[in-house]
Order: sequence, then structure tokens, then C-alpha cells
Amino acid sequence: MSPIINWMGGWPKEGLVSGADWEERLTVAAKEAVESAVNRAPERLRLQAEQRLRAQLAAGLLKHKTGGDEQLLMLTSGADAGLAWLLEKLLTPGDVILTEHLTSRAALHAFRKADMQVKAVQGDEEGMHPDALSAAIHRERPRMVYISAACTDPEGRSWSPERKKKAAQACRESGVLLVTDDRQEMLLYDNDGCLEKPEPGSLSIGQLPPGLIAGFRFGWIAGSSIDIMPAAGKANFPVEHLALSRLLDTQPLEPLIEMLRVQCAERLRQMTEQLRRCGQPDLMWTSPKGGLHLWLHLPSGLDGESLLRAAWLKGLIFQPGAPFYAANPHKNTLRLTHAFADERQIKLGVTRLSESIEEFTGRWSRS
Repeated sequence: MSPIINWMGGWPKEGLVSGADWEERLTVAAKEAVESAVNRAPERLRLQAEQRLRAQLAAGLLKHKTGGDEQLLMLTSGADAGLAWLLEKLLTPGDVILTEHLTSRAALHAFRKADMQVKAVQGDEEGMHPDALSAAIHRERPRMVYISAACTDPEGRSWSPERKKKAAQACRESGVLLVTDDRQEMLLYDNDGCLEKPEPGSLSIGQLPPGLIAGFRFGWIAGSSIDIMPAAGKANFPVEHLALSRLLDTQPLEPLIEMLRVQCAERLRQMTEQLRRCGQPDLMWTSPKGGLHLWLHLPSGLDGESLLRAAWLKGLIFQPGAPFYAANPHKNTLRLTHAFADERQIKLGVTRLSESIEEFTGRWSRS
């Protein structure tokens, strides 16, 4: 079988900051940490590295999230880790979380693993309906409302400004924590570089985009609604944080993020062009505003899980769509991660996908 083309997502091993470059920086940071330990000052280095990095981010890349205040920033090992921390520290098993009907598969998995009750709120392409959200808050008494207003996963939609403000207002008036998952916000294709500051009473989860620094997962929680600084803890010695801080001294990340944004947009263009050329009837997709993924609607009657099994035999894997639904899943959907595929992989992958679809639709036409 030909090498597998992986459109499931995940974290690429390489990035715009190469693996070799990042390993060299980690080696230098580790040496500095060892020297600090010899001088019996590892804790001081840890605190200094954390504080310095938070200050760099608050004054630079995340200025619009924090207003320049580093105290409104908690560092994590990625957006998933930040969400897991919030669930552990702020909620208890059995609590209700309101979310969009179609939302992050990883978040839904985290909610269910933590034994939370997940309830879907009706909405449309602009976001949750304000009246539906208010009614659900009154009816369900949730502890958290979780949304991806900047760039949704899996569709890549962006909420309207009015819907964002009304959601924040409804949560604030009800005393419910609003968590916005902004992990793809930096990859909005028409992004002007300005990240939106969390509304009062809400928190924003974010992370450096995959493919920026080779194999490196780094995220944050930003906002003023809770005292998050004591939660930073001492779980890991921040060799990676120290290396990132030194990188920021010499290499601003904004130009690299812009390069990644352009790359993602171009690969999306290539994928949708190939999908149009394949000529599959009734194959539709949502045109994303940004992000890493493309959300597909298959011909009626097709099942994304079954199609994955057929495509895997041809050397293509992707995410079936059903696990992205909080309730009542549409099985004739799937998510393709286009961001890390080159032009050759895109052409070959779409061919394999089209052939897999034809195997099923051909069976129907003969029956």
C-alpha cells in the first residue's frame, strides 16, 4: 500500500522554526537550567523564566488579549491542557456545560472524560441564538458555556460581533463562566494581527499554531474573571519556556504566524480546487474563515466512519464527522486537515477520497 496520507490533524513534527533549530535552543536552555541547579537556584530560574515569558507575551504577541498585563496570563502546554485545567479546578463531576451543537471533538471528549453533562444550544452560522442561550442558562443552570467564536472547529466559521457580545452578556448577567476556545484565532485568513480581548467574566484559551515551532505545544489562558496565577504551579521545569523566551529575544513570532496563515489559505485553495475537479455529485463543504481544517458534507446516506475504513485501505485517513456533534450527529460528514499537506498529497488524497466515495455510490446504483 502507498504511504498513508494523514488528514486527521494532530501535531506536525516540523515547523517554520525547524526541528534542528528548536532542538539546539532546547539544548542551550537545558544547559542553563543545569547550571542553575548546580548553583542551587532551580526554583528561582523557574520563576524568572515563567515571569519573563509571560511579560514578553503580554507586551507582544498577546497584548490584545491582556492589555499588556502579564497577571492576566497563565501558561499551559497547549489549549487542550488549558481546558483540562479549567475543568479540574473550577468544575465538579455532573456539572452542566453548554456548547454549540457542532463543536471541538477534543473538547467534547474532555467534557465526557471529566463526567460533565454536555448540552447543545441551537444556533446558526453566526453563532448561538441569544434567546436559545438565555433559555438554556435558565433551564440547565450550567457552570460553564464553551464556544469557539473566533474560528470554530470543525467548520472554521466566525461568530458575528453581535452574537459574541450577547453571549458574553448573558453569561455575565447569570454568573456563568464563558470560555472561548481561540486556538485557531491566529490563523484567520483575513486576520489583521489583532486578537480580541476576553469580555469581562470570560476566559480565552489559546495556543501557538501547530506547524509554527517543530513539535512544540504551548498555550495559555487569558482573562480577568478568576485568579489564575496560583494555578501556574510547578508541574514541569520550563526548559521549553526558557527556550521560547530566548527565541522571542531574536525572532518575533508574528511574521512566522503570517507565513503560516498564508500557507494554510493556499493549501485550502488547492484542496477545494481538487474537490471541485473530482466531480463528485452532492459533495459539499463549508468555506472556512480560517484554521487548519475543511468540513465536508458527503452525499446523503454515506457514513463518514464507513468511508474512513474504505479510504484507509487506499492510504488516506481523516476525521469522521459524527464525534464533533454534541447531540444528534450527522454521520454523512467528515473533517479534512489541509494545513500540513503539500500539493502532491492534496491531489493524491482527493483522488483516493473520490475513489472511496465511488465505491459506495456505485454499490447503491447497482442495487
